[in-house]
Order: sequence, then C-alpha cells, then structure tokens
Amino acid sequence: MKTRLAELIYATTAIISLAMGVTAKGAQGDLFASINGDGSTGGGFIYQYTPTGVQSTFASGLSRPRGMAFDHFANLFVASTSCDVNGNCQGSIVKITPDGVQSTFATLSQQNFGPEGIAFDHAGNLFVMAINFIDPNLASTIYKFTPGGVESVFGSIEGQSFGLAFDSAGNLFAAGNSNIYKFTPDGTRSVFADSSQFPPKNGPIDLAFDRFGNLFASTESGLVSDPSNVVMKFTPNGVGSTFVPSLSNYPRGLAFDRSGNLFVAEIGEPPNPEPALGDILKFTPDGTESVFASNIGCCNNSGPEWLTFQLVPTPRPRPTPHPRPTQQF
Repeated sequence: MKTRLAELIYATTAIISLAMGVTAKGAQGDLFASINGDGSTGGGFIYQYTPTGVQSTFASGLSRPRGMAFDHFANLFVASTSCDVNGNCQGSIVKITPDGVQSTFATLSQQNFGPEGIAFDHAGNLFVMAINFIDPNLASTIYKFTPGGVESVFGSIEGQSFGLAFDSAGNLFAAGNSNIYKFTPDGTRSVFADSSQFPPKNGPIDLAFDRFGNLFASTESGLVSDPSNVVMKFTPNGVGSTFVPSLSNYPRGLAFDRSGNLFVAEIGEPPNPEPALGDILKFTPDGTESVFASNIGCCNNSGPEWLTFQLVPTPRPRPTPHPRPTQQF
C-alpha cells in the first residue's frame, strides 16, 4: 500500500520549482483548493470558490502545493515542494496575503522532505507533516515553526504520512502509516485509531474535526476504482464508522464550512477518460451528497489535493486587565 500511495501522490513529481504570482483576493467564507497541475515548472495553483461554487485562481506558479491553513490575519500558508534537474527536492511553506502576494515563510532544514498537511495551533505556531523521500519506508517528520519561522522537530512517524488537525484541547492528530496518531501538546504520541479500524488495505489521508469534536478521515487503498475508498467518522473516544462509502476516485482533502457541511476533494484517476479531472464533493451533516465543483485539474493526479476555508479570523485573546482598586471607607 505504501509504495502504491507514494506513486499516486508523487506521480507528477517532475522538474518543478517555486514561482511567485498574484491573481485574486481572498474572501471570508470561500473555499480554497490546492491543485497539483501538470507537474511542470510552477504548474500548481490555488483555486478559490465562492459559497455558490464560482471558481477563480487565487494563486499560481506554485510547485506541488499540498496542505493549506489560514492564520489569525487571513494569510494563507501553503506547503510546497520544488525539485531540481537532479531530483533533489526542497520543501517550503509559502505565505500568501489576502491580496495574493506570495513570499516564503520558511524552508525546511532537510532536503528531500516533502511537506504535506499543515495546521496552526492556538498560539499561532505552524505544524508541518513532511515525508522523507529517500527513506525506504517514507518515514515522516512533524516540524513546528514559530510565528517568526523558527523550526524545531515536534514528532515523527515511521511511515508515509499526510494530514494534520488540532482538536479543541490542543492535541495534534496525524494521519500516517495506516494509523491516526494523537500527539499531546508536549509531543507524547499515542494511537487514536489503528489500521484495523479502516477498510482492508486502506489508510488515512487527510483529517478534519467537526464542531462536535468528531474526527473525519479520508481514506484510500491505492487501487483504481476501489469502492473501499471512504470517509470515516470517529467520535472523540475513537469509535469509528463510515460516513461516506464507496468513493470511486481517490479522496484527499477535507474541510468543514460554518454550517457543518463536509467538503471532500477527489483527484481524477484512470480508468476515467483522459483528462482524468477531479471533483469537490459536498456532504450535509446527515450525509447527503452533491457535487460542489467538477472537472478540476488538467490530467491524471492533477488535483484537487487539499482544501481549506477562509473563515472569520479568530481574534487573539487579550490579557485580562487588573481590577482597579476600590476606595475603602
């Protein structure tokens, strides 16, 4: 499974590099999707969708954009990987302002580590899942970046890993190595859901919490048109059930809107006729399915990959003022 998943995720790893571009402005309530594109130099995009599904290009010239997350100030952070002609790859995190201006927020200290899922904690630290391309098991490292871009290692997983998500208590959940892991704020790791809780040969890809604290996980087996590709739902105490059954394409990114609707990115893969375009599906809280956007991408495994919503920025907590002394009589 690990080998096949690696082929699927990285099939379009060609000679790619980071190029900066400006095309659109973000808007609260809009959905953003990372698009792998054709794998050419700067061939990746970020598409922006209004609540009614109108598509525009928010950013272009990106190299293999993956996980995305907004900070408190409505800046979008995107995981990106560029590779040279010799196959040496460099992962970085691109920051895009609400006006679409791009800059490099941080560069991973290790070469040949490809960043995937990213997530912010309540203090504004950015956590990044990165896969070691040269490790035979595609072992993965979770990096932590302070708001100033200072890097440290937060945790590790023995195999290929993808999505990250924080719960309301500040615990970090990671999809990887056919399990879902839970990391406490001090980095202590435990298994929240193991491989026996997923369909046979399936492993988790992306994670998202709903407003009730349930954790949702997209899963895929790496087999074409496998009906075991599903979206799982886990209660806060780890009881799993199938929320979305039998997805024909490969489900990747997950995101919830303010109304509790779940959006699922599906990349296009054969045996769909070329070009194998992807979709974004919408599921109401009771599981009713509709197609939110379709015919996305350009070719096999081109996207959409990861999803995120630009919701109302969360104000940073202000310190409680000291009470004024009262006059004693």
